[in-house]
Amino acid sequence: MRNALVSLFLLLVPAAMAGEVLTLDDCLAEAARNNPDLAVARAAVEKAQYARRAEYSGFLPQLSGDASTSRRGSKASDSDPSVTSDNNSFGLTAKQTLYAGGRNRAALESGSASLDSAKASLGAAQADLTYNVRDAFAGLLYVQQQIDLNRAIVARRQDNVDLIDLRYESGRENKGSLLRMQAQLKDAQAELSQAERRLGVARRQLASVLGRDEADAFSVTGTWATVAADAPASFADLMTATPERRRALANVRSARAGVKSARSGYLPDVAASASVSQSGESWMPQGEEWYVGVALSYPFFPGGRNFMDVRAAKAGVKEAEAGLSATDAALLASLEDAYASYLDAVEQVGVQESYVESAEVRAEIARSEYASGLTSFDEWDRIESDLINSRKQYLSVRRAAVVAGAKWEQAQGLSRLPE
Repeated sequence: MRNALVSLFLLLVPAAMAGEVLTLDDCLAEAARNNPDLAVARAAVEKAQYARRAEYSGFLPQLSGDASTSRRGSKASDSDPSVTSDNNSFGLTAKQTLYAGGRNRAALESGSASLDSAKASLGAAQADLTYNVRDAFAGLLYVQQQIDLNRAIVARRQDNVDLIDLRYESGRENKGSLLRMQAQLKDAQAELSQAERRLGVARRQLASVLGRDEADAFSVTGTWATVAADAPASFADLMTATPERRRALANVRSARAGVKSARSGYLPDVAASASVSQSGESWMPQGEEWYVGVALSYPFFPGGRNFMDVRAAKAGVKEAEAGLSATDAALLASLEDAYASYLDAVEQVGVQESYVESAEVRAEIARSEYASGLTSFDEWDRIESDLINSRKQYLSVRRAAVVAGAKWEQAQGLSRLPE
């Protein structure tokens, strides 16, 4: 009987298949290439990388050059000749910050935190996209197999109508039984039509996740593989590796760097500079000047801004730390709930499979007994309906288990996208 179930749900070539046929791996690879949300997250990481590199400029010397040429004329009176003079100059200036109150280092720490946050956001986007692809893939596969199942149900309902019609014509069954069988056939035909209409919707949903502009005719192929995951050693350990937690932790680091930057307002700036230039009336000018020096500046009273900046930065740290605590609590609850839901869904697959096996055997026995007059129409009809409903429910719980497994992986921040 188990082999019969496998043949029914896993080895059937869906009648709804047409055109391109995609596996789950095909869909994940295409989504990794084309999904716009993932492209945004990748660009954000690249932007943060360049921004962090830019913060190293505060530790390096600043070099600049300048050149100018001008002509000036003067005339004492209308009768006097004009007097003109040329002035040409060019020079180089170098400046090196020796001490900026820790502001440069704080900017680098903040840039590193922003980069970590962007990477965590990319990890979250990859986990979300993996879930969305698996969910949409399961939705389309479900509709395809639902169409096959509904066609099998329509054929079975038609056989039942033919059987009752013969018994009615021979006077061995009443008209009410025939009308009930005909109503059940119409119901099965309506469910088949509904499933066929949902096929386009499911295909469009998957195409959208894959980044396709057009939902051309395509289908998917795969199995409802579900395996109960072992209990994690610690939900807290899983929580620390999630993108959401890493992003919240990066926010704390960035806020702490903000305090260091704000405190630099209480400290002096020290910089060394040197310049060399040449100037004169001719080009190339021969006059030469040079300068070397060290400058110190200290803001004795900037109107209280430095004090307020520090207070605001400390409040930002409190806000980020509170956000981290809230994130930890929410993630722990989400992980435990996702894991329990996955185990529940996998368990239901086994339960429903047992129901289908028993319904198959009972239906075979009941059909034989009804044909022999050993059981009533109502009993046979009830057993037939129980078989059909069990098959429908079995397909539904298989899909639910796959989606629950995808949700469990998403809660951990896991991705199946190819690199």
